This record gives sequence, structure tokens and C-alpha cells, in this order.
Amino acid sequence: MLKLAWLFFVPLFFIIPSASAKEGSCAQCHQTLKTSSLLEHNYADWKGSIHAQKGVGCEACHGGNPATTDPVKAHQGVLPSGNKSSSVYFKNVGKTCGKCHAAEYTEFRKSAHYRMLQNTGKGPNCLTCHGSMATTVMKYKEMESTCSLCHGKPSLAAKALSLIDTAKRSLDLYQKKLAQKWGTKIPKEDQEKEKEYLLRYRQIQQMWHSFDVTKVTEISEALIKDLTHK
Repeated sequence: MLKLAWLFFVPLFFIIPSASAKEGSCAQCHQTLKTSSLLEHNYADWKGSIHAQKGVGCEACHGGNPATTDPVKAHQGVLPSGNKSSSVYFKNVGKTCGKCHAAEYTEFRKSAHYRMLQNTGKGPNCLTCHGSMATTVMKYKEMESTCSLCHGKPSLAAKALSLIDTAKRSLDLYQKKLAQKWGTKIPKEDQEKEKEYLLRYRQIQQMWHSFDVTKVTEISEALIKDLTHK
């Protein structure tokens, strides 16, 4: 069975912050273990991820009890990824990620990719673009090799992704100009406009996960036009 994992998360991961991995947690124990054939990733993979930076431990995705150092009790409820009941079974990955990334998961469920994954088992989930530890974000140049596994040259999707990147750079420049002009005393009207643009950019990021590239292109171009006053 083809276990593709295709969810194109653009920019930035919005993970709910929590406390740092505490003593006796999964990470505390697994950092002393060598890579095992039973594990699809290890402590080093987690340590270099945005999840580690935000204090999101293994249990958030895999389950288990991080409060105990007893290996049996710690792994209760943890199932291998090949088990259909596992939270990290390839069909269930989106739902698991959606516990923190709810808006992105909601958009993904609108997509043909999601329907194909659920109906045939051959389709994308979050891991294709982000990896199991959310250490990667799909880049413009990487799209063709990934998308072409099922599609031809993804020219429309590539254009949409490029526009999202342009929107982000335009937003950064807009904020920089505001700071240069007003310093820390930005007028309320400009503050409200900045919030509006930030919200619109965030909505574009979220909508990308529906893979409605026509709509993403449309709203990205509109934001770029407003940010640059063209």
C-alpha cells in the first residue's frame, strides 16, 4: 500500500506552546537510547524540531504516559504506525496534527487529497512536506519532485506557493516601513490595518491546505496589491 504523506504546509508552524520537556518525560528517556529498527525516528530528530523548541513532547502525537519512568506504564496506549488504531497511522496523521493545527486540518479535510487518502489509502498527509517531526516546509523548488509523484508539473500550485512567499515578503516590508516611519508610536488606524493584513496572510496560509490553488492565488494577489498599493 502506498503510504504517501502529502500535506503542503507553507510557512510557519503554529504550535501551541507548552512547558519544556520535563524530567521523566519520553524525551528524557529516549535521549539515552540508540536508534532502533522499531523506531521511525529518534531523540535527535525530535531535538532538532520546532516541536522540541515549543516543548511539545512525544506523547502529544504517540500517546503514552510521560509522567512515569516505568517503560511498561510509559508506553501504555502507544501503538506502532502500522496499526490502524494508532494516532500516527498514515490515515490518522492529519487528525493527530489537527489537535494543535486545527485550522490547517479543517482546510485539508476540504481537499481532494484528503478524500483520496481516506477512500483509497493512497494520498497525502502532513508528513510528506513536513516530515514526522515537522522539521521541513515545502519550498517552491521542491514542489515538482513531490507533486509529480501523482501529478504532472504542478505549475498552478507552484505559482500559488510563490505568491504566498511574495505576500510574506511584502508584509515584512510593510511592517518595516511602518516601524521606520512611526517607531513605537504607530497610529491606531495603521495598527488596525496591520492586523488586517496579518489576518489575511494567516488565512492564506490556512487555505493553502485545502489545495484550492486558484483561490489561494486570487487572495494572495489581492493582499500583495494592497500591501504594495499597486
